[in-house]
Amino acid sequence: MADIPRHEWDALAAPYGNPLLSWGFLALLEESGSMRPETGWTGAHALARRGGRLVAAAPFYIKPHSWGEFVFDFEFAEIAKRAKAKWYPKLVGMVPATPAPAWRVLVSREPEAGPEEERGLAMALLEAAERAAREAGLAGLHILWPEPATAAYLRGSAGMRGSAWSEWAHQAFLWTDESYGDFRGYLDSFSKNMRRNVRREREAVAAAGIETRMIGPREAAARPELLATMAELYESHNDKFGPWAAKFLERDFFLRLPEFMPDGWVLSAAFEKEGGDGRAGSEPIALAFLLEGRDRLYGRFWGARRERPGLHFELCYYLPIEYALSKGIGSFDPGMGSPHKARRGFRSVMAPSFHKPFDPRLAAFMGRVLPAVNDEERERALALDGDLPFKRPSG
Repeated sequence: MADIPRHEWDALAAPYGNPLLSWGFLALLEESGSMRPETGWTGAHALARRGGRLVAAAPFYIKPHSWGEFVFDFEFAEIAKRAKAKWYPKLVGMVPATPAPAWRVLVSREPEAGPEEERGLAMALLEAAERAAREAGLAGLHILWPEPATAAYLRGSAGMRGSAWSEWAHQAFLWTDESYGDFRGYLDSFSKNMRRNVRREREAVAAAGIETRMIGPREAAARPELLATMAELYESHNDKFGPWAAKFLERDFFLRLPEFMPDGWVLSAAFEKEGGDGRAGSEPIALAFLLEGRDRLYGRFWGARRERPGLHFELCYYLPIEYALSKGIGSFDPGMGSPHKARRGFRSVMAPSFHKPFDPRLAAFMGRVLPAVNDEERERALALDGDLPFKRPSG
C-alpha cells in the first residue's frame, strides 16, 4: 500500500464510507508488520488506470496458507495435497483477518457512468487479477467476505475466461436498526423474559462499580496509553486460546492508529470506580475496538484485565448498539461466532465466498460438494435465528 498514493486510493474508497477499505487501514496492517510476506500476506493489490488516472483498485494478497481468512478451507487443501494438486500459493481478495462482508473493487464513480459501467470495470479488474495469477503460476483465485453487491455480480457471472466460481455460504451475524429510536426502544421489541435478561446483565455491570463509555479517536490519540492498553488486552485475550487464537495484529497496529487513521474507529471502554467518591479510575479494565463506517459499525477485538459478569456483552454488544442508535448508524457487525449473539438480537445472514482453483479436478470437486455444504449452513443459520429475542407476532 505504501507504493500507492494515498490520495488516489482514498478518492476511490471515500464514497463507499467503509474504513476497512481505506488506504489508512490497509496500509497500517502492512506498515505495523501485521500483514507482510513473513506472516504469509504478500500484498498484490490490483490497480486499473485510464489515461494515468486510477479508476479501479482492490486489495489482494498472495498467500501460502489460509490462516487469518476465516474461510476454513483446510480440508480442501488436504484433498488437493492427496491428489498431488496445488492449493497454495493462492491469490486472495479480502480485507485481511476480518470476517466481515466488506471486500469489493473500488471503482471511480464518474457522473456519467451508470451501474453497468461500474460493474464492467470491476469485472475487468477481476479478469486481470485472474490472468496475473495464472501467469504467475498460482494455484487459484479466491474472493473472501465480499460485500453483497459484489457477491451478487460474482454469483450472476458466467465466470471469467469460461470458468465458473464455486460459491461457499458462511453464517454471520448482523444487527440492524428497525426504527428503534434508542436502546430502550430496542429492548421494547424483545419478549418480556429476554428484555429482563438484558437489563439484568447491564445492571450487573453497574452494580459491580463499573462505568462504561465510548472513546473516540481524538480522545484516544491524546491518551496513547489507551491504545497501549488495547494492544496488551488484545494479546492477553488471544493468549488464552493457544494455537487456536486469532492473533494476527502486531502491537504497532494499535499504537500507530492515529498516524494512519485519524477517524473511522472507536473504543468501547470500562472503568472501575475507585475510592468513596464514586468516580471512575483513569485506567480501563476492559476495552473493545470497533471500526466505524458511514452505515455500519464493525466489532473487532476485545480484552479484559478482570472479568466481570455481563462485561463482555456490555462492551461488545449493548454499548455499541446504543452508540449506533445515537449516531444514526444503521447496522452493526459484531464479528463471527458465539451463538449467544442471536439471543441478544443479532440475526443470521449468509456471507458467501467465491473460489476458483485453477486445477480443473479441484474446481469440479468444489462444484459438486459445496451445494450440500451450503444447505447445511443455511439450516444452521435458521436454527440460530430460532433464539432471537423478539416478540412473536400475535395470531
